[in-house]
Amino acid sequence: LAAADPEFLTTHFKSHGRQMWEFANGIDNRPVTANPHEAKGIGNSTTLKKDAVTAEEAKKVLLTLAISVSGRLREAGQLAGSICVELKYHTFETVSHQTTLLTPTSTTGVLHQCACQLFDEVWNGVPIRLLGIRTTKLVPEDTPTQMSIFDFQVSPQSSGEVQAPASSVNPEKQKKLDAALDHIRKRFGDKAVTRGSLLIPPS
Repeated sequence: LAAADPEFLTTHFKSHGRQMWEFANGIDNRPVTANPHEAKGIGNSTTLKKDAVTAEEAKKVLLTLAISVSGRLREAGQLAGSICVELKYHTFETVSHQTTLLTPTSTTGVLHQCACQLFDEVWNGVPIRLLGIRTTKLVPEDTPTQMSIFDFQVSPQSSGEVQAPASSVNPEKQKKLDAALDHIRKRFGDKAVTRGSLLIPPS
């Protein structure tokens, strides 16, 4: 196309012929416009150096993936409305399981908890070669979200009084914790702070 006669192309393909010749020669006079790509999903996966053969091993990997995915969600200013866990067995068979979250989130703990629940529901005990977490149904982090009735419990000392469960983690405190960890990792590197459950015990 680049070496063809533009008049010949115009004769056979009308205005498209001229346009094809220009594009083939790197000619394009249209103004450059910035159209940022809006992510439809954010995820991460990893192929394990050694097959995971216990749920404990797999869930530690899911924690590292949840840390990565939640950090990318916060960096993009997004909340995830759905989460999917993918497993590839040592036989190379791939399975996945997903769920819709009651409330969109970018919190590491919530994503890890949901990922572990999905893992328990789908894993058949076969050694695992690859694990992945993917979030979809993204919404901006400033989108108003409606609290779920499952965020509360009925007090046994009252007749129907609803209160926050004592065992639950304060969402605002969790957001501040995640933001602080993001700041530390951005300034000092991803390995600057590590969760205790991921530390390798001394031999």
